[in-house]
Amino acid sequence: MILGDSITQDGTYVSYLEYFLTKQYPERSFDIINVGLSSETASGLSEVGHAGGSFPRPCVHERLQRSLDAVKPQRVVACYGMNDGIYQPHSEAIMKAFQDGITKLADSCRAAGAQLILVTPPVFEGGAYDEVLGKFSEWEVAHPPKGVIAVADLHTSMAAARAERRKASPDFRFTNDNVHPSELGHVVMAQSILQGLGIPMPQGKAEDLLAAAHADPLFSLVCKHRSTRSNGWLNHIGYTRERTVAPKTGDIEAVEASAKQIQTTINKMIHTP
Repeated sequence: MILGDSITQDGTYVSYLEYFLTKQYPERSFDIINVGLSSETASGLSEVGHAGGSFPRPCVHERLQRSLDAVKPQRVVACYGMNDGIYQPHSEAIMKAFQDGITKLADSCRAAGAQLILVTPPVFEGGAYDEVLGKFSEWEVAHPPKGVIAVADLHTSMAAARAERRKASPDFRFTNDNVHPSELGHVVMAQSILQGLGIPMPQGKAEDLLAAAHADPLFSLVCKHRSTRSNGWLNHIGYTRERTVAPKTGDIEAVEASAKQIQTTINKMIHTP
């Protein structure tokens, strides 16, 4: 199960994770459920006037136990931090809220028998706030809470990937709005996460991998499979954001039946000589 904020709910990097894993290990089966939620934090913090004052940021702990009970994951991958500093300068109070939130996440996963993998936040491209994300990342890498089996330092590797591209294009950016990566950024995220976990993946520049994926009919099927399950499971778990979606909204059995049909097509494609 993959948890996170709007970057995770977008799901593009998750599609690339599933696609790269499928290409590298066609003989294996990967059961990945992405339930990222836009605006979400692990810290429980929310800035004054968030979303024009219409609702505070959701916190993963409102739905975490329901998520663990419903999905029953063997592993949980969590990417938080971008929203947790609520776009304010570094403070000890904000850092403690983030640390406490991630520690509580680890405790809950451990109690449910799930192994937790942390992914440090992506880069913020709008100034000093990226330093806050850097501090979050340093803490996760240096002091992962009990129950965390691995930390993929996305923040450091994504910054390095951007620096490499700026050698040729000084104004290069992965985002248009400082926060949300372009599709190329999502490819780099997937690369960084897999490499950070020591999982071999297709070699090559992210730009080339993106082009190859778009030329491969398998990728569009993987995207469809991911989005079908993500939307269905998010509603089945339930959440509160701009509105409250009650648990067990929708027909999760129908969602899984539809996803199974897509997976059958994927399996035929990858096993056809």
